[in-house]
Amino acid sequence: MSRNTSRSSVSLRQVFPSAQIVGADDIHCVQCASTVERCDGDWVYAAGVDCQSDLARDTIDAINLGAKGILTEQFLPSSVPQCIVPDVREAYAQLCQAVAGKPTDRMLTIAVVGTHGKTTASLMVASMMKRIGKRVAYYTSLGASDGSQSGLEASDNADPSQLSQWLKASADNESPAAVIELSDEMLRSHATSGMEFDVVLFTGLRKSQRLDTLQARGVENAMHRIIGQLKGHGIVVYNADDARLNRWIERHQPHAISYGLDAVADVRGRRLCSLPGEQSMMISAGTCVMPITSLILGDHNARHMLGAAAVGYAFGLELFEIVQGIERLQRIPGRMQRVLGSDRCTVYIDNSDQADRLAVAMHALSRHGAPITCVAEIPDAATPEQLAAFGRVLERSASRVILTQSRYSTQLGQKLAWQVLDGCEHPASIQIVPNREAAIELAIRSAREGDQVLLAGWGAGRWTNCQTMLVKHDAEIASAILSTLPTKSAEMGEIMDSPKLRIFGAR
Repeated sequence: MSRNTSRSSVSLRQVFPSAQIVGADDIHCVQCASTVERCDGDWVYAAGVDCQSDLARDTIDAINLGAKGILTEQFLPSSVPQCIVPDVREAYAQLCQAVAGKPTDRMLTIAVVGTHGKTTASLMVASMMKRIGKRVAYYTSLGASDGSQSGLEASDNADPSQLSQWLKASADNESPAAVIELSDEMLRSHATSGMEFDVVLFTGLRKSQRLDTLQARGVENAMHRIIGQLKGHGIVVYNADDARLNRWIERHQPHAISYGLDAVADVRGRRLCSLPGEQSMMISAGTCVMPITSLILGDHNARHMLGAAAVGYAFGLELFEIVQGIERLQRIPGRMQRVLGSDRCTVYIDNSDQADRLAVAMHALSRHGAPITCVAEIPDAATPEQLAAFGRVLERSASRVILTQSRYSTQLGQKLAWQVLDGCEHPASIQIVPNREAAIELAIRSAREGDQVLLAGWGAGRWTNCQTMLVKHDAEIASAILSTLPTKSAEMGEIMDSPKLRIFGAR
């Protein structure tokens, strides 16, 4: 349901000028809902947004609860006026934005779209904008902020009502900008209809394990709709290193700014150095050049930094302001997140739950040359072929692999583990430890000085220990184990304080 605290009435005739309104000349409302519930004031029920609902029954129930009008794709037996539109889901999203007072008209709005890296890119853009505007709203899979309060819940499958309420709260809090991560489901469900964007950032279109060809085509079609939602001065920012995205940009020819680490682009990055726990590069935008340093590792994350820089460049910000804003963000939960606690080995947490994501994370660590121990969670909702590909990446990239699972029963987990091993040439070298907590402890305690440990598959998510049924988190477990390990300085102290053999007696 979309609520409007200001209670300004919205005319459906104005919102949908080409729609057919039956039973009245116009319908006015201050609220709208896609579920049958009681609302205060004049409200409109959007019938058919939920494909599983019984249209006739729910319409009668909504009228009995006080609905003053019906938004629908087809004529329904109704005692109240109804507005007939071609697509009720798209119309409902537009009405939610209208009821909220069109909040995207009152602030800069940046949408982040793509098959990979949306969350990281969104948070980097928000960090960059916050350096300028002090207060920035964001909506990502890791959480949301309305510019006043952070740590708000956010959903990958947010409906138009949730998005409109978040945007309205952000505008009411006088946030100068809002950054929104658009998931594939949000694109396909038309949840963003009615919004207008100043910038649309495309992170990439490389194939994802979770998207088949038909779904990927649907995402591309949705991306074309998003371009149609740009404001008059709006602009597209895209990753020039992504070949498939480049072809898509060439077909549609939007007004665009490119960024890239390898390709020729408007905003270009050049690698300087990559150290354990740190990387740096030189950013060039226009005639300005400036270095940037980050604790977030990997070429993929370097490209996200360039994407944020390109957004700032599109807004005409100075490069030094852009770099300072991006550098403020030095940790993203579950995205190449380093766990501190001991300098004997370095431990990273990443949400790489697919073969391609795992390969990217492994590449980021392999540049340091130190051995990598990977605690890998068996991928969720993967085919036998995808599980085998996951196994191939593990075997080729890691010095040591500990395979674990915390999502399935022991019997099913064992079957899936065999499918992962089908992709390995030497399956006997893979250790299988079903208990993830035990697997993490084994990896960290057996690591030698200078080793790298990657905890892959869960990222910032929480999982359940099958033995104790307690909810666990990779970062909490790793931090607790690392705190019990001696540091290098402590080990050196022990060596210095150890008894020494006296050969010559004191005179």
